[in-house]
Amino acid sequence: MNWSPRVKPIKIRRLYRYARIGIYDNMLIHDIGWELFARCTDMATVADVYREGRVPCPLCNTKIARQIDPHFSSGEGGTRENWFPCPHCAKRLLWRDCRQSLRNTPRCFACFAILQKTDDLQCSCGKSWTQQAYNQSVRTRVRLPCPHCHNLVRRPPAPEMPQRVKSRQTKPELQCPKCQASAQHVPGYIQCSTCGYKRRWRDYRKSLKKKDEKLSCSGCGFTFRWQAWRKSTSSLRTGNPRPAREFVKNWLRCYTPQQRMIQIDTLLQTLHGRGPLAPLFIDSSESCIRDMLDDLASL
Repeated sequence: MNWSPRVKPIKIRRLYRYARIGIYDNMLIHDIGWELFARCTDMATVADVYREGRVPCPLCNTKIARQIDPHFSSGEGGTRENWFPCPHCAKRLLWRDCRQSLRNTPRCFACFAILQKTDDLQCSCGKSWTQQAYNQSVRTRVRLPCPHCHNLVRRPPAPEMPQRVKSRQTKPELQCPKCQASAQHVPGYIQCSTCGYKRRWRDYRKSLKKKDEKLSCSGCGFTFRWQAWRKSTSSLRTGNPRPAREFVKNWLRCYTPQQRMIQIDTLLQTLHGRGPLAPLFIDSSESCIRDMLDDLASL
């Protein structure tokens, strides 16, 4: 994958030096903004892969579903929630997405308007909540507004757990890691009758995490390894892709140099508040980036 490079700090310093004296260099804003846009797009793409388990092909960007080993995990990203579609806008949702949207932008449960944050959360329709009461209500409600269309959706039923009797009767086919022959799962061990290979079942399950999975694209026929793709994203992985997603969404709505400068400044101020996130966007060490952002914040 040809991921977009990080932005050079000298460009950012030059941009703010011009903005300080009231000069908006349109070409410089254009270059920095689209470099940040490409970087944010790549970060959002990588975050979607670890959440949904669908890897884009390095050649044609076709989404390839990973073959998650059933002995290791029942889903991608460590979540046991079920995806469900919104009945109004057909967007793909997780119930935690509905909750997190209300925590980020509190909305009235009656008219769905954005609440005003004062000492309490107040709505123009007359309803009000304390922050603690609102958070408690978000946790316990079974009907919440969709993050996309803001219509009410019902919490999906919990996923059914497989019965133990059936899981004992159903013995999946195992492959010996040494000779590739059929192996058996005996109590506490995996054992191969062909070559005599024997290993503790718990250690065998842990080794499945590091298994190098081969992925093949149905569109162009290109094949690649999951571990190689995963290694290429080491500078793009983050547990907080929200600033990148917001910049991608807002940047496309900017048409003037002033609007674009505001979006660049908003992203950099967000990175300033979340220090470990900044080196993923700016090409320098963490200490140098911190000093640079401190200087820009004092302008």
